[in-house]
Amino acid sequence: MTELLTEERIEELELPDELPVLPLKETVVFPQSMTPLAIGQDRSIKLIEDAVDGERLVALVTVKNPEAEQPGWDDLYEVGTAAAIHKMIRVPDGTLRILVQGVRRIRIEDRVGDDPYLLGRFEEVPDEGEETPEVEALVRNVQTLFGRVIALVPYLPDELEIAAANVDEPSALSYLVASTLRIKTDEKQHLLELTDVGA
Repeated sequence: MTELLTEERIEELELPDELPVLPLKETVVFPQSMTPLAIGQDRSIKLIEDAVDGERLVALVTVKNPEAEQPGWDDLYEVGTAAAIHKMIRVPDGTLRILVQGVRRIRIEDRVGDDPYLLGRFEEVPDEGEETPEVEALVRNVQTLFGRVIALVPYLPDELEIAAANVDEPSALSYLVASTLRIKTDEKQHLLELTDVGA
């Protein structure tokens, strides 16, 4: 499973009953996004090595307080993202660099274990609401405004405007915008948790 997953493959992918949990500090990974991550804690390195030897799927859940040394269940938000590990590189200092692709939004349903790393059961969190003409108009407005932001912000490539113009699904568009802009972690987490496509 090292090749990128298309939208069709993501929809067809069945998540296992249990997923290892990788706590993320000051990072929110969204469904359908590609994100590089640095892995340094021993238990997180073990988690990634085990996942790469298995189905390559993990639960990425953001830590509420980034100061937490060894984040446990109570330190995590309830909603995260199931993700596929595409690449893993060992760095000479003993840490890992990985590239993950967000697959689905998930919610912690049951805490299965915490040794050698967190393991949990999750439920998928689908979007709610209908795509009304108002929602379609909102999508077009966001696409237009995001295009203006891209033109004004030097670190954003022009290709993002084309990518945003080709995204019709409201949640996917919000994930693209949120993963691109430099906004606070708790604001990104709030966007991940929104289920109403018209909100």
